[in-house]
Amino acid sequence: MLMAAVAVAVIARLLPHPPNFTPLAALGLFAGTVSRKPAMAAVAVVAAMLVSDAVIGFHSLMPLVYGCLLVNIAIGALWVRGSRSTDLTAGFATTGRIVSGTLMGSVLFFLVTNLGCFVAFYPTTLAGLIACYTAAIPFFQYTLAGDLVYTGALFGLFAAVALPRTRRVSLPRELSMAPAQN
Repeated sequence: MLMAAVAVAVIARLLPHPPNFTPLAALGLFAGTVSRKPAMAAVAVVAAMLVSDAVIGFHSLMPLVYGCLLVNIAIGALWVRGSRSTDLTAGFATTGRIVSGTLMGSVLFFLVTNLGCFVAFYPTTLAGLIACYTAAIPFFQYTLAGDLVYTGALFGLFAAVALPRTRRVSLPRELSMAPAQN
């Protein structure tokens, strides 16, 4: 499933989309949460970025962008999954942890990458810093929306496909959609 997510991430990044509305941060969060091997999660994120950047073009702030995306792996592993859990069946990856982890990653990406833009492209004054972050605000809405949409899609698909095999939830007969047996 992780390699399929990488392929989708590359395709989604190459197709026309609003600025910063991409699945890469969600992929990092998801991979960090479900992967038992952090190195494999990092390879997935970096591979998706390198393949799509080879088409889109490389730039001077790539280390900051890649770094932020790799931190999402740590957020997924340490916050969303939780340090006490080795897999999602333990129940630590709650909706609240998934959403808050997504918000952490989005805010981190906004703060770090725009600090890099400030240092590289703006006068290093308080006015330059304010101008940089002010100019970046419109892009944050797309970053946040993309992160939430793609995170919801990845974790939702995982819950629908992978978790039912490992954990079944039984509904009381009156709530079940199955026909009553006599």
